[in-house]
Amino acid sequence: METAITRAVVHVIADMHHNFRENLTIDDMAQAAGFSRFHFTREFTNLTGVSPRRFLRAIRFEEAKRLLSDSRLNVAEISHTVGYSSVGTFSSCFKSCTGITPSAYRRLRSADPLTAAGPRRGRGAPPSPTPLHGHVQAPATDRSGFVFVGLFPAPFPQGHPVRCTVLPRPGAFVLDDVPTGSWHVLARSVTQGTGEGRQAGPTPVVGGFGPITASAGRALEPVVIRLHRANRAALRLCSMTG
Repeated sequence: METAITRAVVHVIADMHHNFRENLTIDDMAQAAGFSRFHFTREFTNLTGVSPRRFLRAIRFEEAKRLLSDSRLNVAEISHTVGYSSVGTFSSCFKSCTGITPSAYRRLRSADPLTAAGPRRGRGAPPSPTPLHGHVQAPATDRSGFVFVGLFPAPFPQGHPVRCTVLPRPGAFVLDDVPTGSWHVLARSVTQGTGEGRQAGPTPVVGGFGPITASAGRALEPVVIRLHRANRAALRLCSMTG
């Protein structure tokens, strides 16, 4: 049963990436996985560290950030493109996940780096957003797929991530506008394994880095997160320290 639900989660994540523009509901995902809504949500959260709804939202916002940076679509058009029927809901959720509004994100991405860097700011202007750059590394023998990266106040994914993103595979990531404070960067993925012995079939892999301390006017050093296989005890505790 554990292998079956893990494979189902991998399938649903792939479906999210292909159909994030559609009105996907938890019931739709659970039905596609072949499990009850409660069981699917619980196991999805155990494997990825966040709920299906939050995982889908992170995928949508990654596409929204790309469109805000690279396209001329307005915010309303981008909202519709990534699956939101309400511009207000999209803007509110985007700010909750990234720390800034879609319009502010577009201005930040299109601004002259020297202008946005801070030394030219007038007195009383808000500090420039602090991004965190990093890289997720997977074991050479693993075939890791989608990776969820989140910023949490503790070394385990409890509650809502302060900032989050989803990668199609291990690699570089950016978490925009990291708030001041002490944070842990946590990553979780599902790997197809090598097909040998007990490790055959999808297996969750996890990793973490922290704590990091963000303060106004101070750049954050890049972080490297190395994924490793999660044992059952780690999954029960939702521990992703690294």
